[in-house]
Amino acid sequence: MKLAVKFVCLLLVCILSSSMAFVPVQPGMKSFSSSIKGGLLLFNKEKILYEHNTGQPGVITEQWFTGGNAMDQDTRIRIYIDMEAEPSLDFHLFLAHGIGCSESEETSNIPWGTRRLAHSADGGIYNTYRIPFSKGFKVTATRPTKGTFWYIIRGVENYPLILGDLQLPSNSRLRLYKNEQVMLQPHQFLTLTNISNSAGAVFMITLAAQSTDYNYLEACMRAHIDGSEQTTWLSSGTEDFFLSAYYFNKGIYHMENAGLTYMDGKGSMSAYKLFENDPLLFTKSLVLTWRCGETINGKDGCPNNWPPHNTTENTEELPDLAATTVTTYTWVYTW
Repeated sequence: MKLAVKFVCLLLVCILSSSMAFVPVQPGMKSFSSSIKGGLLLFNKEKILYEHNTGQPGVITEQWFTGGNAMDQDTRIRIYIDMEAEPSLDFHLFLAHGIGCSESEETSNIPWGTRRLAHSADGGIYNTYRIPFSKGFKVTATRPTKGTFWYIIRGVENYPLILGDLQLPSNSRLRLYKNEQVMLQPHQFLTLTNISNSAGAVFMITLAAQSTDYNYLEACMRAHIDGSEQTTWLSSGTEDFFLSAYYFNKGIYHMENAGLTYMDGKGSMSAYKLFENDPLLFTKSLVLTWRCGETINGKDGCPNNWPPHNTTENTEELPDLAATTVTTYTWVYTW
């Protein structure tokens, strides 16, 4: 019996070791943390939430936000890394957590959470995104109306940047690439990222769309990696990319690798996909593209056979398409 228990424990350690990157404690590691209780955001006035400037490198490990009429879909967060003049991370709070709807529309889905992002109460939204810095950083908040808020931030100096089971280079930087409220016509393409002269790893993609129906979900996600002319197909449809199926026919879900945060049943949705357990890497360049609806095979269409570049135009009729308004947030570590 004891031998069996030891074997199970050893097996568990092996499984965990294969799926996680363990970080040895080093003498220079030092935790930092701060909070604001009942702070006030004024009309369109940028307010500093926290500033860290010790000259030591490190990683932000957690941020938590709450406050009725203060921390919601209208709140803009900016993070200035290494005291840059323009923030490399500039986002609306809800979209940064994969939520493409208002507080009132999100309420019925609360509470939910994963190891990287969660919405645990009215307000109570938090993430454990690993945001690296070399010398310091500053976090600010702005919103179009005033409101009272609460805030917590934590991190560790001299801590390596880990993505899933990969330790990323020490000069890595997390960057956010955005499309906001772009109107697409049927079969029109939208570039999510166009990164050149850099290596990197995709961290997370959020897509929020509004249309008169869900036929745009036929779209396949595409990538061109390191200048290749051949398309790398990332999905066979939009809901497939977010690890669901059949136009999200089972509704809202929040999982570790992907989730559907909003669906109104008429043509609007928002979803997120994380790449910690599914690395999407590049060494020179990366172009990510989405499309409003889809065609099958041919020059621009999604393949229905292998190998994809040998497929010919398909005459199969696909659903009629309407114009679709799209917002995307694509988070990428670059080095």
